[in-house]
Amino acid sequence: MSNVVPFGRRKLGGAGSEGKSQRRFELQLFIKHPSIDPAEITAAIGLEPKFQHRAGDPRTSPKGERLRSLYPNTSWRYSERHHVEKQWFASRVDDLIDRLLPHKALLLSLRESGGKTWIIVEFLGDGYFGDEIPLRTLAKLVELGLDFGIEVFAAPQN
Repeated sequence: MSNVVPFGRRKLGGAGSEGKSQRRFELQLFIKHPSIDPAEITAAIGLEPKFQHRAGDPRTSPKGERLRSLYPNTSWRYSERHHVEKQWFASRVDDLIDRLLPHKALLLSLRESGGKTWIIVEFLGDGYFGDEIPLRTLAKLVELGLDFGIEVFAAPQN
């Protein structure tokens, strides 16, 4: 028996969910910096990263094997997965940005000291998404010095 559902959508489980499809996406705060310790970012922002590494640490492969080179910069990525029944995602972007507003000084200082910061929306291949990011949300991105990225997977991801 196949787990494939037409159009790449997954069925929701539980009572009262007959026929409803689930779409998943991840929202991420991604920071790259030439020198900061990722523990400082975690402590300052209060979010646990999905992954992190410090500039100068030995590199590892995705399977965890040690490589012969060092990471050239610090990378820190927070990620949260969302499940929705319809195509809308913009309100979740706005919610994450609102949680970051108290950390404006840190985010701006990271950019000013040679780093890069951005919000990424990652669509996981579960069907159609469509929404609009309101001007007020875009203005908050600018206020925080955050770039906006979109990643789309054509095939469903874990």
